[in-house]
Amino acid sequence: MTYILFCEESYDSPKSKRPVGEPAFEPKSYVVGGFIGDPNAWERVDRLWREKNKRVGVSRFHASHLNAGTYEFEGRGKNWRIRYSRDMLRILKERKRRLHGVSCGIYVDDYRRIISQDGQVKMGHPYLICFKTVVVRVAEQISDPEHGFRPEDRFTVVLDRNRFDTEAIEVFYGMKNSPAFKYSSRLEDCIAADAETFVGLQAADFVAYETFRLMHGKRSGATAIRQALNGMFPTTGFLGDLFNGEVFERIKDDVDAMPAAPNGFVIVPPPLTEAPSG
Repeated sequence: MTYILFCEESYDSPKSKRPVGEPAFEPKSYVVGGFIGDPNAWERVDRLWREKNKRVGVSRFHASHLNAGTYEFEGRGKNWRIRYSRDMLRILKERKRRLHGVSCGIYVDDYRRIISQDGQVKMGHPYLICFKTVVVRVAEQISDPEHGFRPEDRFTVVLDRNRFDTEAIEVFYGMKNSPAFKYSSRLEDCIAADAETFVGLQAADFVAYETFRLMHGKRSGATAIRQALNGMFPTTGFLGDLFNGEVFERIKDDVDAMPAAPNGFVIVPPPLTEAPSG
C-alpha cells in the first residue's frame, strides 16, 4: 500500500513591516507537521471535512486564523470557533489509528548560535531540517514490522506550496535515490499542492500550528499540552521531534566532522512528545 503524508509548516511572522535597509526577518522557530494515513481514510476525511466547511460557510480550515478570529473567522465568536475546531478534530479522531500525527520543530536561534557555518551548510535551512526529519521519522516507522506495516508499503508526501517546496522535493528524491539511506525503498513520490485542493493539508495545518504553540509554551515555562493536541493521543496518536540547544550541543561536533553535501546531513532528534501506546 502507498500511504499519504500531508505536511504543512508553521512559523512566527514579523509583527510589523521591516524598515528599508534592515536584514530580512528570520523566524525564531519553524515547524513541519502533518498526518499520514491510508488512501481510504483520507477519502473519508476529505468528504466529511468539505461538507462541514460548506455547512458553516468556511472556505478552508486555517489554524492560526481560527485561533485569532481573523480573516474569514473574523466576527465568529469564541464558542463558535471552539465548536468548529472540535468538529473538525472529531473527523480526524474517528479514523483512529488509520491516521497518525507527526511533526518536527526547530529553535532557529539555537541552531544559528551553536552549529558552525560549515555545519549549517550541511544541515540546510531550518525548514528543510524539519522536513527531512519528518520524512525520515515516517520512513523509520513504516519500516518497523512491529507497527503492522508490510515490506512493500511506501508513502507519498504532499506538502503545501511555499518558498522551500522545490528544495524539499529535491531533498526527498535525493533520499529516495541514495544507496546510503536505508529507508529509501519506503519513499514513493513527493509533490507540492495547495490546501484548497487537498483537504489533508488543512488537517496538517492543525498539527503544525499546535506543535508551534507547544514549542513556544515550553520556552515560556508552560509544560501542559494544549487540549486540542492532547485529545488526539488516545485515538489517533502523535509523535513530535524537537531540535533545541541541548540537541545541537550534542551533535555539533559530529556535524562538523562528517562529510556531507549541502543540505545532506540528516538526523532524527529525541522526541518532543509522544502519544501513549496501546
